[in-house]
Amino acid sequence: MKLHRLVLTNYRGITHREIEFPDRGVVIVSGANEIGKSSMIEALDLLFEHKDRSTRKEVKAVKPTHADVGAEVAAEISTGPYRFVYRKRFHRRCETELTVLAPIREQLTGDEAHERVRAMLAETVDTCLWQAQRVLQSASTADVDLSGCDALSRALDVAAGEAAEASGTELSGAEPLLIDRVEAEYLRYFTRTGKATGEWLAATKRLAAADAEVARCAAAMAEVDEAVQRHATLTEQLSEVAAEHASAAERLTAARAAADKVAELTRQVKEAGLVADTAHARHAAAAQAVADRWRMRTDIDERAAAITELRAAAAEADEALAAAVDVRDAADATAATARAAVETAQSRVAAARSVVDRLAERDEADRLAARVAKIVAAKQELDSVSAELAGIALTAQDMSAIEKAQAAVDAAAGQVESVAGRVDLVAIAPIELQVDGETVALDAGESWSTSVSAETEVVLPGILAVRLSAGNPAAQTQARLDAARQVLQTALEAAGVAGIDAARALDQRRQRLVADRDRHRATVDALLGDDSLDALQARLTELTQRQPADLTDVDAATARAELDTAGAVLQQAIVDAETHRKVAEAAAKKLGECEIRAATARQKLVPAEAELAGARERLASQREQTSDEELAVRAAAAEEDKTRAETLLAELTAELTDANPDAVAAELRDAERQSEALQRRRTEVADALREVSTQLKVYGTEGRQDQLDAAKTERQHAEAEHLRVQRRARAAELLRSVLIRHRDATRQRYVEPFRREVERLGRVVFGPSFEVEVDSELRIRSRTLAGRTVPYESLSGGAKEQLGIVARLASAALVAKEDNVPVVIDDALGFTDADRLVKMGEVFNSVGGDGQVIVLTCTPQRYASVAGAHRIELAA
Repeated sequence: MKLHRLVLTNYRGITHREIEFPDRGVVIVSGANEIGKSSMIEALDLLFEHKDRSTRKEVKAVKPTHADVGAEVAAEISTGPYRFVYRKRFHRRCETELTVLAPIREQLTGDEAHERVRAMLAETVDTCLWQAQRVLQSASTADVDLSGCDALSRALDVAAGEAAEASGTELSGAEPLLIDRVEAEYLRYFTRTGKATGEWLAATKRLAAADAEVARCAAAMAEVDEAVQRHATLTEQLSEVAAEHASAAERLTAARAAADKVAELTRQVKEAGLVADTAHARHAAAAQAVADRWRMRTDIDERAAAITELRAAAAEADEALAAAVDVRDAADATAATARAAVETAQSRVAAARSVVDRLAERDEADRLAARVAKIVAAKQELDSVSAELAGIALTAQDMSAIEKAQAAVDAAAGQVESVAGRVDLVAIAPIELQVDGETVALDAGESWSTSVSAETEVVLPGILAVRLSAGNPAAQTQARLDAARQVLQTALEAAGVAGIDAARALDQRRQRLVADRDRHRATVDALLGDDSLDALQARLTELTQRQPADLTDVDAATARAELDTAGAVLQQAIVDAETHRKVAEAAAKKLGECEIRAATARQKLVPAEAELAGARERLASQREQTSDEELAVRAAAAEEDKTRAETLLAELTAELTDANPDAVAAELRDAERQSEALQRRRTEVADALREVSTQLKVYGTEGRQDQLDAAKTERQHAEAEHLRVQRRARAAELLRSVLIRHRDATRQRYVEPFRREVERLGRVVFGPSFEVEVDSELRIRSRTLAGRTVPYESLSGGAKEQLGIVARLASAALVAKEDNVPVVIDDALGFTDADRLVKMGEVFNSVGGDGQVIVLTCTPQRYASVAGAHRIELAA
């Protein structure tokens, strides 16, 4: 591959640059820092790798910041039998153009051009070598990786073959075939990373599955024995819990009687507390009234002083407002004149831009026509799949509802019957209570009872609230099962299916159609991008109709020049107008501030005077109703009432404390917890006993012993198959490792031609004692000078940089002419001293040949010793 010409337009900070490269030899491109030398390499990668409408961050990064235009990259390249000119414009009015000059002239645009270039490069260029033959400014000392370069491997194969022929070594010709057959046999049992696969993985999984099945069946038999033992244990526990529950019921009755006595004392304390709170509130109100009367007199004095200050501030604000009006009027007149100049310049720019836009729209119409045709074809396929999918009423939500309803039916069918409870209430004294919101009145000695089939709440107003819960009766359990079945049937009917199996089959068909629909939709979305088909068709029609007949003789360069000139005039007019506008805005802002200060002063003065008059009227009115002396007398009487109420509350509180309510409540809670715990334990043991009985009935019908015998037989067969496949897999693994070891030894012959070329070029720089060690991946591992060997990682930055360039130039010298790619060196040799710079120049001179070596540098003096180099200097 050779680069003949590169053109960058509106690329980062580059407005326009065109460079022509010689077909062979060394070309040195020099320029100042940040002039855009490295951008040339980046632009070639964007041109080859990304489509013109790409939104990747790499493409966005090259958009110029000084103008709202799209970046353009164009290159003339030859590779293999092809020579072509390739151009792309990104970001704005995106387009791609390809002109193939040889062997047969072709012209393509858009994605077809992009794919055609990718195909030609894949056919003729070793992309790994193209990437490896670069010395980048950011990684000039990095180790060069040539291991994956097919073009270099082919050249080394040829060189190694010649060496073998010269040494008299003969190959049988069957070596690649044999190792391929061994590799194929190895891959029957292992992946390339050495993991089990194929027959070996299947045999291993079968043996593991057989072991797991034997363990499962043995565990199932252990479950039967455990269930028999658990049935006997639960029967004994149920009798013990029933006796303990009867004793706990007697303790609970005594605790409730003591709690009722404490509750009565608590009620009396609360009533006394309410009386005391009322007395406190009256005393506080009387004291507050006295304080309010004093604050009102003080507030009137403060308001009178504030009004005097407000009147002085209002007079000062009115004087400042008059001066600000005069300044604002003068600034507005100057800004109006500047705006008129901007409008005149805008009219000129609009006329010039209209001509340029019409020329661009003509090109856009051609591209849109081809794109719309592809979108229409893709939408037809999408509509066909969508129509079939619309005929299916079942949705993912419907299927989820059906599966949940089926699970609910299964759970309800497994529930067992439980017994409802009762509650009995006996009134010791006349009382009113609420049961589930309904009032129940009981006289002394009167009783009341009800059954508890759901959560029930009994409330003694202001004293106690008791919430009772009971188990589920058999009728409620059956109703829940019937309700679950009805929900399942309703879900099936809503989805239009006969049963759960039909629903699952229909859901699988729907999922496949959804996948097809999403794939076709993705195709349409990719073609549409951010546009719609109607918008594209409308745009195409609009562009076609808007093409005027009088543009055929218009020169695009002339139109753009006129647009640039008009734009410059407009920019200057805008700057002037903006300056005058800011002056006018500042004057208007100052005027607004003065108006606000004047208005604020006036607004504060009027309500302040009104509030002062109102405050004086309120004080006079309150004194007519109640004098200051009468308020003081009322406050003293309220304080005496508060003292009496506090004394009564203290006496009742002491009596309640003597009754020890905490101990009574603790005893009641403990008795209730014990009774409830024993009831729960009794229910749990009964439920567990019924569950174990059911399990034993189910185990008797499953034939678990027969399953265990069958699993053991399958395990014996699986173990025999595992041993047979294991012997074959290990034999293939051993044979492959032996052959690979011999193949690696053979590969060392490929390294020798590369090492010789590196040493030939390196001795020009480092002297006649220079030697290197190269591994089978063509990486330089160490350097030897004057008998002293140093690992590559321990070399200085300058030595690493020089060896990297030498290795790439050696690769370029070895690769066949038709496989060669340009060697690109970006601002390297910065770590190199003057003596070695001269010697590196001799290396460049010795490898010119038919290949291209492109050097990008901001210091061309480094390469002054490269004789015969073509030099290009970039201007800012």
